[in-house]
Amino acid sequence: MWQRLNKIYNGKLVNPTILIMTAGGACLFSYILFAVLPLFIPQADFSHFPPYMALPDGGFGLSDYYLLYLLICVNALFLFGLYFIALKAVNNLRSPPGIQAAPAPYRPWRRDRMTNYIFGFTVLFHLVMLFAPFLLSTDLFDYIRHGRIFAIYGENPLIVPATYFSHDPFFNLGGWVGTGSVYGPLHVYATGLLAKIAGNGFAANFLIFKAFFVCLDLVNVALIGTIAARLRPGLEKKAMLFYGWNPFILALVVANAHNDIFMLVFVLAGILCYLKRRLLLGAFFITLAVLVKFIALPILLVYIALAVRKQRKLKWKLLTGAGSLALAVATTLVSYSPLWEGRDTFSYLTAVGEKANFTIPKLIHDVAAGRLQLPLSSTVVQLALAAALVAYIMWHIGGVKNRAGLVSASAGIAFLMPLALFWFQPWYLTLALGLVALRPWRLIYQCALLFSFTVIFFDSFWWHSPLSMDVQETLRVLVVFGPPVALLVWCKGKEIIPNILERIIRWSLEKGKTGKEPRLVDGPGTRWLTVELAALCAAALVPMAIVVSYSPHLRELVTLVGLKFQSLINF
Repeated sequence: MWQRLNKIYNGKLVNPTILIMTAGGACLFSYILFAVLPLFIPQADFSHFPPYMALPDGGFGLSDYYLLYLLICVNALFLFGLYFIALKAVNNLRSPPGIQAAPAPYRPWRRDRMTNYIFGFTVLFHLVMLFAPFLLSTDLFDYIRHGRIFAIYGENPLIVPATYFSHDPFFNLGGWVGTGSVYGPLHVYATGLLAKIAGNGFAANFLIFKAFFVCLDLVNVALIGTIAARLRPGLEKKAMLFYGWNPFILALVVANAHNDIFMLVFVLAGILCYLKRRLLLGAFFITLAVLVKFIALPILLVYIALAVRKQRKLKWKLLTGAGSLALAVATTLVSYSPLWEGRDTFSYLTAVGEKANFTIPKLIHDVAAGRLQLPLSSTVVQLALAAALVAYIMWHIGGVKNRAGLVSASAGIAFLMPLALFWFQPWYLTLALGLVALRPWRLIYQCALLFSFTVIFFDSFWWHSPLSMDVQETLRVLVVFGPPVALLVWCKGKEIIPNILERIIRWSLEKGKTGKEPRLVDGPGTRWLTVELAALCAAALVPMAIVVSYSPHLRELVTLVGLKFQSLINF
């Protein structure tokens, strides 16, 4: 039985087209169940149309919560299984025997039947998410309030929170009423325009805002297919399916209309402009992405570095670099000028950035401060991880050489940034997944697939679990971040460690030679071997001594081991 299933999975018994059609139909049915499931929850709030689902505080038993979460998680597992089968089916697509895809200049992308099937199911999935009558996040109502503050009340949402408009019909929906917008000015203008069009109607705002982001995400899928076809003809099917069929993107990002979709559109447009050699226009688009959410800024720096490096003459290097920077600065100044309030413009952004929730830096801080009793502040941890991230970004800025390097660097930066932040939400992965789809190489592609699966469980089972917050926080970080980080470290370690050992051995052999004798040696000399061992011991003992000196628990342990060792010697 398992052999037969494996043959079906590998496309040996079933045509890949039929396999993708079957998987797409089953996914569509499962997404419809996901969309209508909350309508059958007893005592849910259906006072609005569409019926925004808000579970009541009382009268809804804990067993009902667990049953709901179990159904959602089983559905998610089923969807990811179908998603992996579809990805495998696309991988199994091959050219007919004897026909080789010879390298040729790029030709305009023409969709074949398989591509139409993939994009058609993507459209159907997005339509289901558009009319899904519930939200798993309240950010959409924050966007509506920010737009209404700007367009209806004529105030600046970057410095004026919703608490000043308690009479607004959307005031009691969602959260963050005491916080101004932490996004860029382009997000303010777009949400203001949508709020002006929608007016005061709940259904109008709900559907117009969701339709805006759903349509933008379909644009993302089309851009991913176009860019992937330019990077490597034939890759567009896998790239479109990787992003457009991803259950995490559909259920947690598209269905909840997060503005990361808006940012990704401009990043992809900038990369496409680079491929078309419209360098300044590409810098302009990525600047617009930064003006939606600031996490796209490192990608802009990598883009400008590559645009400068691709110019052969010094004059054109200076003109390209200066022109790109001038365009980015001018666009930023013009967009901020109607909203500028000095330092207060970014006050809410910095306030939110100082908060911490279920993240790797927070876990490191809690373990160091609570378990080891080290006087380690959150600022120290954040600065250390930020320094590592900045070093990684600078390394890419100095080393990016071609268009494949631009996509790889952008995907790596977008993937690692959420790991280094003190504040994390699942939809922060949207930018990384959209870029990884363009370069599905082995390491980060597998990590992104695993991350998009584990992050589904970021909120499941936690809010109403009997576990204490300390235990819950540790488990949540391990469940969400543990598998992808472990896979990343494991794969990267297998790649890097042999090279490091080879370099150490080569260095030792060279240092083991005496004088200028042209002889080969079988190993390092005794003197150099002693120096190397002493250096390694010092490198290990110094940080260990620092950690022990700051931790009373570890000091007690070391003292106890010393006493036991001393008593053994005396005996």
